[in-house]
Amino acid sequence: MSSYKAIARRWRPATFEEISGQGHVTRTLQNALRLGRIHHAFLFTGARGVGKTTAARTLARALNCEQGATPTPCGTCSSCLEIVAGNSTDVVEIDGASNNSVDDVRELREAVRYLPSRDRYRVYIIDEVHMLSIGAFNALLKTLEEPPEHVVFIFATTEPQKIPDTILSRVQRFDFKRIPIPTVVARLKQIIEAEGIEIPEEALRLIARAGEGSMRDSQSLLDQVIAFGGERVDTDQVADLLGLVDRGLLYGFLEGLVQGKPEDCLDAIAQVYDYGHEISQFTTELLELLRNAALVALSPSARKHLDLPQEEIRRLEQVVQGVDAQTISRWFQVLLKVHDEVSRSPRPRLVLEMAVARVVAVRPLIPVDTLLERIEDLERRLRQRGARLPDRPARLSHPTPEAARPDPEAARPAPQAARPPDPVPPAPEPVLSLPEPAAAPPTARPVPPTEPPITEVARQTPPKAATKGWGPPKQATWGATSGGPRFRASKPVKLKEEESDEGPSVPQDAGDEARLQALQDWLPKAPRFRVVCENAAFGCVEDSTLELLVPDVAALTRARRHEKDEMLLRGIALLWPGCRRVRFVERMDRSGETVRETRDRHREEHQQKLIDEARSDPLLKEVCEVLGATITTVQPLQEHR
Repeated sequence: MSSYKAIARRWRPATFEEISGQGHVTRTLQNALRLGRIHHAFLFTGARGVGKTTAARTLARALNCEQGATPTPCGTCSSCLEIVAGNSTDVVEIDGASNNSVDDVRELREAVRYLPSRDRYRVYIIDEVHMLSIGAFNALLKTLEEPPEHVVFIFATTEPQKIPDTILSRVQRFDFKRIPIPTVVARLKQIIEAEGIEIPEEALRLIARAGEGSMRDSQSLLDQVIAFGGERVDTDQVADLLGLVDRGLLYGFLEGLVQGKPEDCLDAIAQVYDYGHEISQFTTELLELLRNAALVALSPSARKHLDLPQEEIRRLEQVVQGVDAQTISRWFQVLLKVHDEVSRSPRPRLVLEMAVARVVAVRPLIPVDTLLERIEDLERRLRQRGARLPDRPARLSHPTPEAARPDPEAARPAPQAARPPDPVPPAPEPVLSLPEPAAAPPTARPVPPTEPPITEVARQTPPKAATKGWGPPKQATWGATSGGPRFRASKPVKLKEEESDEGPSVPQDAGDEARLQALQDWLPKAPRFRVVCENAAFGCVEDSTLELLVPDVAALTRARRHEKDEMLLRGIALLWPGCRRVRFVERMDRSGETVRETRDRHREEHQQKLIDEARSDPLLKEVCEVLGATITTVQPLQEHR
């Protein structure tokens, strides 16, 4: 049977002074013991391995030492020795994970009634107290609020958010912090000197960084490193044992980013893969290196937050010399997203290699002041060539409200007795603008003289009651020809017979256009038919359906609401016997395009012509080269005004 005791157990602190990195807790407890202000319940919270249980045992020794409640227990009396060995009958340690029921708390309530067998206090240390059930917490409330004078409770937990507020309000809470890396390194150095082990400080720093602020984890790793390397351990052995990536590969990747050499980054990735390191571990350490590099590039005062030796800080200064912190931050953001993808991908190497192209492409941003200086220099050069440029508006300018605008008459200076004549203004400089392109030729073909004349269909102004809220009626109508409808101004067509109150009526020999006009004159009695009265033109009659034409999509949407209207269908049936339905269609020209499609096509052709002319202009080419821009849109001068 082996009698070896782990370093974490052999080197557990025995006094408040030996507890590392928790001075805010130990100082408070020592002062409370010195002043005799000892609370009946304490709660120690914090991450794993930061000294919660050690502080609880030390507090129990300070309370029960034979020299009395003292901040510096002797460590030699029977009470101190028994508490350190875990054999004291008056100091009870309970595991909250395995004793979390109401029955366990009931037994505890019965036990606290009895006086301590020898010591001054009966101390109950409940570790992982957050594992107690809600019923167990409720059963403990009364005892915790008013315990006997000889009882002290000490709770320890890593998850204080799971403890009910009713418990938190009855205890004194102490939050244990993560132990800084320099403090851990100093403690590890003290241990290896006492053990007679030779380990370089850089290797101890790697162990402390892997411990993530936990002294117990760091000491356990140190025990493992000693078992691996013996009495002499170097940095490479520690890195291999902990699975850490060689720092040279990390710096090789960083130098590749700084110098814009993607091949160096790919070489570093290949070596990491060949050595058998995890790609996710490589990206994790690379993110930490970028964070350190950003702090180095940020300011000299920001370097105090680095847990690095001076040699590595000087190396970082050499690598990132000339690189601003903003660029390094953008690299960090890209690699942070890549790290998440690498962690989930079955082919992490491919993901990281493809991300190199994105990271290397991140270049330093040009400050706005530099761009403005370049623009102003370019304007001066253009004016020297004789070009006339519009005045640029002032930066951060705001429109002046009407009430705050000065009166132009009041601001005008008073006339003087003798005023010299104004100098003759110089001739205006030529305006730098693009030539206006010729108007686009119309798509529709002109109507040859041999085509039949357009049959005009006129509208009469509807009654005022019917047009309320519509605005002025349109003064043009739609007509129908053999080649399609055309938009024409016209005069009203006089019907031979007056319309009847029963419905529209026309002579039997009236044409379709006259019938449509009669329908439009009759419908204004119902104001909802505005689109039919003002916009619709005759299309054709197919079987039992009358087709009416409207000019655009908006009118088509409004017109289709009336396809089943009884009043409209009754008027159609009277004017076109046999028609029982109506169909609204958007008008098209002879090429098959709607009005909107033709207008959009002309606008696109005009815009493309302006862009081609602008891109071929030599002066604008020079402007784009200076600004690093590309012409994508050109707006005519008269439209801009």
